[in-house]
Amino acid sequence: MANYRSSGFPSLVLDESEKTPEWCEQVVDAIINTLGGNNSSWESNRYRDIKNYSIYNGNIELDDYKYITEQYGMAYPARLANYPIIQPKIDLLMGEEIRRPVDMKVSTINKEATIRKQDFLVNLTLKKHLNEFFEEVKAQYGDDVRTELENVPMPEDIDQYMRYNYKESVEEMAQDGLDYLMQRYDLKDIFKTGFRDFLVTGKEFYKIYIKNGDPFLRRVDPRSFVYDMNSDSDYLDDAAWAGEERYLTPNEILDEFRDFLTKEDLEFIAKMQNITGYNDYARYNSPINWIEWDKGSEARIRVVHCEWKSTMPVRFKISENKYDPERPFYKLVSKKYRKKKGDRIETKYVDDIWQGTKIGGQIFVDARRRPNQIRSVDDPGSTSLSYVGIVRNNTTGAVSSMVDLLANVQFLYNVVMYHIELALARSGGKAVVYDVSQLPANLGMDMQTVLYHLKTDGIIPINSKDEGGQMSNFNQFQSIDFTLSQSVQQLFNLKLMLEETAGNISGVSRQREGAVGQYEYVGNVQRSVVQSATITEGWFFQHNEVKKKCFEKLCNLMKLSWSQGKKTTLIFGDGGQKLMNILPEISLNDYGVYVGDAGKDEAMRQAITQLSQAALSSGQVSLLDVLRVFKSETMTEAETVLEQGIEAAQKMQQQQAQQQQQVMQMQQQAEAAKFEKEAQLKQIDNEAKIQVAKINAQTDLQVAKIASDDKRDIEDMKAKMSLMDKEKNAAGTNNNDANKFEQIKNKV
Repeated sequence: MANYRSSGFPSLVLDESEKTPEWCEQVVDAIINTLGGNNSSWESNRYRDIKNYSIYNGNIELDDYKYITEQYGMAYPARLANYPIIQPKIDLLMGEEIRRPVDMKVSTINKEATIRKQDFLVNLTLKKHLNEFFEEVKAQYGDDVRTELENVPMPEDIDQYMRYNYKESVEEMAQDGLDYLMQRYDLKDIFKTGFRDFLVTGKEFYKIYIKNGDPFLRRVDPRSFVYDMNSDSDYLDDAAWAGEERYLTPNEILDEFRDFLTKEDLEFIAKMQNITGYNDYARYNSPINWIEWDKGSEARIRVVHCEWKSTMPVRFKISENKYDPERPFYKLVSKKYRKKKGDRIETKYVDDIWQGTKIGGQIFVDARRRPNQIRSVDDPGSTSLSYVGIVRNNTTGAVSSMVDLLANVQFLYNVVMYHIELALARSGGKAVVYDVSQLPANLGMDMQTVLYHLKTDGIIPINSKDEGGQMSNFNQFQSIDFTLSQSVQQLFNLKLMLEETAGNISGVSRQREGAVGQYEYVGNVQRSVVQSATITEGWFFQHNEVKKKCFEKLCNLMKLSWSQGKKTTLIFGDGGQKLMNILPEISLNDYGVYVGDAGKDEAMRQAITQLSQAALSSGQVSLLDVLRVFKSETMTEAETVLEQGIEAAQKMQQQQAQQQQQVMQMQQQAEAAKFEKEAQLKQIDNEAKIQVAKINAQTDLQVAKIASDDKRDIEDMKAKMSLMDKEKNAAGTNNNDANKFEQIKNKV
């Protein structure tokens, strides 16, 4: 339990029967007294935080500069103003914080989840060895004996896969849940404001609770927050109690506390709403420090919420686990449970958070054990306040911020700028010391006429004789220089020195701000920027630790707020969508969150972006992949996009190579088919020619034979006709026979 330094603080370790509403109000009043200024250390810290924000906003206390601006009760002819040297440096760091990606990775960390991951690793390793064995069998015998279920792709490097790529389903659900909260409630903007608190005051606080069924995160103003922290840590994790002061309108009070307010409470709030000035305090019997006005708007009522850590006895019935003797079964039992024979009952004291709220100094509500306390699956006895935060240098006892480091430089800077303005106010031209006795009265000139000739002709007429005509003692006119002297240059050099000093102290150098001299070497500028980033990285590191703690608390609060599940749609910056489906088993695990080194990740993301451009030129990735790398918010996302793009390009190249090989094979096959066809055609042509030759030869033989037969027939015919002619002549045939004979002869 923490050390309670406040006097009059009631005991927080009591029996349950003693934790009455009266006890709760006593604790709340003790915290309010600390917040209200009864504790000098807390009051001084609060005043410091308020003053630091005033310095950051450019407000100055004229009394702090009075010894500079006044002498002997008279003010100098210059105007004191603030010339901001702190605000630009803080705003630059805030701008860098906005540009830094939020790379978060959720992981289950409870014992059961660790066992599941170990089992998965063993099974994955076994499958890899089996795959190697099956590949050897296939190579040796040519047969793949694996079934379709066994033939699954395996990661080349199992350790790397388990470290960076493997996720359980509940881890993916929790990751989606965090992405949803980041989008739904604009957590990045809230963290930006908290980072400003950290730079200005050295403190950064958030309250995490359930609102409208969702885990919710709200920034807490460090100027209105008190706490009792362990001096061994800069973080609020182990705080014993905390109190937060807010000023709410009556409507805001009704929205938040309506379920706890009585009729009399509502009437009191209505009366406070009607207060319009300090004279009304007495009329409505309201404490003067419990109400304020915001520039003439409606009254705001002071509301103080307090939380504190106590203890609670819990009874367990312990049963033997025959499967694992080292891990017995624990079952919660009530006080009324009667111990049976063989039972082993054990009582343990666990952390317990209580709360209470005071409104308007008179209304005390919500005094109870705080609902929705986050407890670990492995260690249910521990819990913490709903607040998360950091107090820089809490372990050394002296809180410091960026404003604290630069406040004196800012003061001197304003003084130097005041003296420069004062020198400008005193500045004039060169003045002549003119002896009025030297006025040439005999020439009818007065001083105005002399000044006219001085201005127009550059001549100063004098009369060296007095009225009696005697020569007067004349000393040459003297001049006094009222122009800007060397002191102004010295002041200007001092101004530059203070700017350089502020850059060295804060780590935000002029080179980092973009003020690069004309003759500065690029290497010197780069070294200056790197050194500057090294100095400021501590601020970003501690801020990231706070974000990590917030993310872990939000994840573990999902176990309570979404115990029945949650469904919604995630909208991404590139227009993409994803269905978020949180299942009830999210409640069965504890979650840790890894937040990447944003500075290192951003540098690597930029390097990956440059590599992606080179990969585009070499054809390793597509233009679409390069655009996705540019749009990626984290190094991991950029790396994944580039890796997938290269793999897709390699796969495409392999497909193209395979296609080219197939085309070449088809071309070769076509060429072979063409050659074979040509050979076949040639063979057919040769065979046809042979057949034609044979046919021609046979035809020639037949024609020759026919011609020979015809010739023989003709010869026979001629012989027969000759014979007939002879017979005609010999026998003296008749005319008819003669005519017939002539026809046959002519035919032949």
